[in-house]
Amino acid sequence: MTVGTIYSYPQNPRVTKALVVAKYNGLEVKVAENFVMGTTNKTAEWIAKFGASQVPAFEGVDGTVIIESGAIAYYLAHYKEGSSLVGKTKAEEAHIQQWIQFVDCSVGQSLGAWVFPLLGYAPYNKMSETAAIERLKGQLATLERHLIKKTYLVGERVTLADISAASGLYMGYKLVFDATFRKEFPAVTRWFTTIINQANFKAVAGDFTFCESPLKFTPPAKEKAPKEEKPKAEKKAPKEKEPEEEKEETFADAPKPKSKLDLLPPAKMPLDEWKRQYSNNDTPVAMKWLWENIDTTTDYSFWKVDFKYNDELTMIFMSNNLAGGLMNRLERARKYAFGSLVVAGENNNNIITGYFIVRGVADEMIEEITDAADYESYNWVKVTDVEAEKAKIAQIFAWEGTVDGKAIQDGKVFK
Repeated sequence: MTVGTIYSYPQNPRVTKALVVAKYNGLEVKVAENFVMGTTNKTAEWIAKFGASQVPAFEGVDGTVIIESGAIAYYLAHYKEGSSLVGKTKAEEAHIQQWIQFVDCSVGQSLGAWVFPLLGYAPYNKMSETAAIERLKGQLATLERHLIKKTYLVGERVTLADISAASGLYMGYKLVFDATFRKEFPAVTRWFTTIINQANFKAVAGDFTFCESPLKFTPPAKEKAPKEEKPKAEKKAPKEKEPEEEKEETFADAPKPKSKLDLLPPAKMPLDEWKRQYSNNDTPVAMKWLWENIDTTTDYSFWKVDFKYNDELTMIFMSNNLAGGLMNRLERARKYAFGSLVVAGENNNNIITGYFIVRGVADEMIEEITDAADYESYNWVKVTDVEAEKAKIAQIFAWEGTVDGKAIQDGKVFK
């Protein structure tokens, strides 16, 4: 039975898990691949319907509209009454969500930081790549310990956790997890192989080939100027020179797009230096350095960030993974922003809140952040009186104290 339509760009890997779930539950989902990768539909009509501009987005035959690939997969998994994908007990369902969010927010963030620059979606930095790989190995080690004696992530059969997690790791196993890398995680690789070879998974994603030679960064080739040929002495009169053919423009000839922020005058405080101060010192020491060096009149602005749907948050670890999901989708902004989000409160009564330092002092948020898929799920308010907010900013950056009477429990940093 047809239950709705997913709108996306062609071959979007984030749609895979929803379509696999539909296969397991015997549901038919149409896919309208109307968009160009890296763009969003920002028409008033679209936003009026879906409430946000990003894809993938789902519209059910009953009028239900959903954004975010994970939410779409969740909806389709629960669409069929008694589906084995969602767990038999509340504990199983919680564990399914645990592994979905762990891979989507933690593993996915590290994998994206490694692969996206290699694909040209973000600036390449060798130190950042090395750090991302090390983070990823630590996270895969957690999966390895869990899967050593298990066939599936939760229970004794395929669940939404397996489908979502395998979809999240698909890019890694295809592009960068070569044989040497895979040897470090035999249980994870065995589990991944099991899931992608399920008939319902293959019906959507097709046959899979493991990475043999990992994707590497290749610096852009510099074109060499053609050598001038010396005219040869000829006894005969030279023939009339034929007009040169017009050179066909290629992608390489096109001027590379620049961020508007790169055109700003150099900041007095390099953002990378602040990130080093924050990483290498106790927070009070780092904050003292920050206040002595940052210029919020010409170089940087502070933004207060609050999750719009705090009343829907449940478990602390889930909220923290949700905050990590935002960080995961801000790779374009890494050169221009620093942020800290905290989770304050207790299970079933917590909030996500924080502050970001952003390059530039405009009253509108930079495109590198607004383009992130999770941007619309948060309220972003520019801090107009930084002096009055200093204590709160320091508290959030240190993950200490309380927010609105709720004790800070955990957090995520974007740097």
